[in-house]
Amino acid sequence: MAKRPRFKPGDTIFYPSAGVGVIQAIEELYVGGEFTACLVIHIAETRMTVRVPQSNVEKCGIRPLLTNRKLKELFKILSAKSRRRVTGGNWTERCKEIERKINSGSCLELGEVVRDLMRWKKQSGLSFEESMLLEQASGYLAREVAAIEGIATEAAIDRIRSCVGVQI
Repeated sequence: MAKRPRFKPGDTIFYPSAGVGVIQAIEELYVGGEFTACLVIHIAETRMTVRVPQSNVEKCGIRPLLTNRKLKELFKILSAKSRRRVTGGNWTERCKEIERKINSGSCLELGEVVRDLMRWKKQSGLSFEESMLLEQASGYLAREVAAIEGIATEAAIDRIRSCVGVQI
């Protein structure tokens, strides 16, 4: 069984449905008739503050930022061969699968989504929904890479694009 990370104020984390955030505090809140410890997470990009019960942290996919080893693995995925784009079938199902990967909390699945969508965009264009998903996924990934490497988000996007082999 994987060891659950213990978070403390000041930790920078990745929250799949919001992006990179910083834990500001751990508060006791009265929820459902009892007190429960909640992480108070500030997402600078959206100026949003979220409170997540510690019992839901794992379920929400909240995780520490990538280690250097995982970051190298991510860049390998970004430069790897893309999945073939399925053009037939139900496009809404394809978009739901992409959205599931984005919200999974897995940096590797997020990397696959960014790589594939960037290459598909260059090859044949994207639907409006796919374009929105690419914007969301690449933003999350770029902000995490920027936070890890201490660089600007734009520099992180450029690094991701060069790994994917796409200049947009």
